[in-house]
Amino acid sequence: MWGGAAQCLITTLVLIAQCKHYFIVRLQQIAPHMSGVNSTGEAVITAIVVLEFLFHPLSLLLLYVALEGAVRFIGSLITSEVVPILFVFLLFKISGSTSRSIKRRRTGPLVADTLERLPDSRIRISSAEPKDGWNSSITLGIDGQWFEVEREAHAQPPRPYVYFLRPAPPGKVLRGYQEYPAATPETLGTKTPDTNLT
Repeated sequence: MWGGAAQCLITTLVLIAQCKHYFIVRLQQIAPHMSGVNSTGEAVITAIVVLEFLFHPLSLLLLYVALEGAVRFIGSLITSEVVPILFVFLLFKISGSTSRSIKRRRTGPLVADTLERLPDSRIRISSAEPKDGWNSSITLGIDGQWFEVEREAHAQPPRPYVYFLRPAPPGKVLRGYQEYPAATPETLGTKTPDTNLT
């Protein structure tokens, strides 16, 4: 939350300072041509100079970073959800995707997920790789029912990533939705949870 606030505030101050400097330089350049211009003309020229500044690549980048910081701050304040910095998120995404594809080439194709129906209408899904975005804010659709992630656990390979899902409460606000294909060859019947999961 405070990282988003600091990002927004610092970038906005830098943007304002850059805009002020650019505005002064441009007005000095066009001052000789503004003789006899009325207040309406001055307002139009001011608006053009500000738009000209905003369409510079560095200005667009600073504006984006400031807006991203505001979104991160407001998102964490209202929903207690961590919104990542886009550039860091993309870096981790590319790095993770690259390492997974290298690992897949070395080890061969991944085994299919297993889906087990547990007591109390809960579901356990074991997977060979982590499920991106599966957290407390995602709603998962399985066979026409809505579920949410109750907790994650770790097991032994070949399916080290285990997710326990519980039915979503009525009236849950959808902040993210993903349909999960339950009809897989590895779908199992009702079972009790393993006690050796960490």
